[in-house]
Amino acid sequence: MTIHLTAEGPRRSAAQWWAIGVFAVIALGLLAAGLLANVNRGIDFNRIRQMARTTAQQQSPVAPLNLVKPLTPEEAVKENQERPFDATPDTPAKQFKLKADETSRDRALECLTQAVYYEAATEGADGQRAVAQVILNRMRHPGFPPTVCGVVYQGSELPTGCQFTFTCDGSLARTPIAAIWARSKKIASEALAGHVFAPVGHATHYHADYVLPYWADSLAKKIQIGHHIFYGLRGGLGTGNAFSQRYAGKEPDLPVPPSTAAVAVQATDQAQELLNSGLAGDKPPVVAADAAGVAAAGEPKQVILADNSKGALLIDGDKLPAPLQPRKKAAQDECAAGSEKAMRPTAPTDMRAGASAGGC
Repeated sequence: MTIHLTAEGPRRSAAQWWAIGVFAVIALGLLAAGLLANVNRGIDFNRIRQMARTTAQQQSPVAPLNLVKPLTPEEAVKENQERPFDATPDTPAKQFKLKADETSRDRALECLTQAVYYEAATEGADGQRAVAQVILNRMRHPGFPPTVCGVVYQGSELPTGCQFTFTCDGSLARTPIAAIWARSKKIASEALAGHVFAPVGHATHYHADYVLPYWADSLAKKIQIGHHIFYGLRGGLGTGNAFSQRYAGKEPDLPVPPSTAAVAVQATDQAQELLNSGLAGDKPPVVAADAAGVAAAGEPKQVILADNSKGALLIDGDKLPAPLQPRKKAAQDECAAGSEKAMRPTAPTDMRAGASAGGC
């Protein structure tokens, strides 16, 4: 077999060229079909990636949807009391000291202050410190955003996904109470400066004791402080070694809170629904009178009269007394000792008592 060499290399036979041509046509056809499909369907790969991240976040066991069981507050309190605490020992979280530029520091302090205030304003200082610690715990866990504001506002754009209810229920439109806001800001500042609230350990979740979220069954119940019950992740996800995420270093922009007008419209709509339901009316409710009280009101009252002109005090039962007759003033030497203070009946057959301010 002779091989003919050329400057371009070895020559190919007609069959080889035919095979190459067939494969080239097939490849071009597949490429064209793929491009046309992409154009016709308008595929946006960036959007797909974002949707995948959002879906994974919504289904993540560390950031479950904030849904509660349909229980009355009394029923929820009872069920929460019956649920046992987890006996697995925990350790205090590691100290965190915020290191960022001025803008990010201001944003982090604002977000953490908002969470401490709106989530635990009435829970006392320890209750507020516990909430601040939970937010910092989340920030250092890979299952949550790596910034303070990212943790606080996680899921706030979703109807049932907000991790902290104040970020999506209109609370931010209400003016905070200055004294409690100042305390909340102080606690937030201390937490960002390295203060660790040890009692909650590595807790990442909490809820009020008068509600019972569905996610409570999947987490370890750790401790109750005030009305808040705190939970940690189970297994290796909840150990100290799992909290290894580094702070991102730059806080995202703060979301714009809803306007007071929007909150007012929502309140008006809710009030209208209440009126339409028949549970509220335009007239005040009629209060039934107490029968015993009405009967007592018809009884004659004791009359206490003072006769200023005669200087006498009269105590009567159910009728007005007869006027007292003026008495002749006795000389001082005719009065017995101490007789000026004596009480005597107004008449032999009338036991109403009279005391004269003058005479004997």
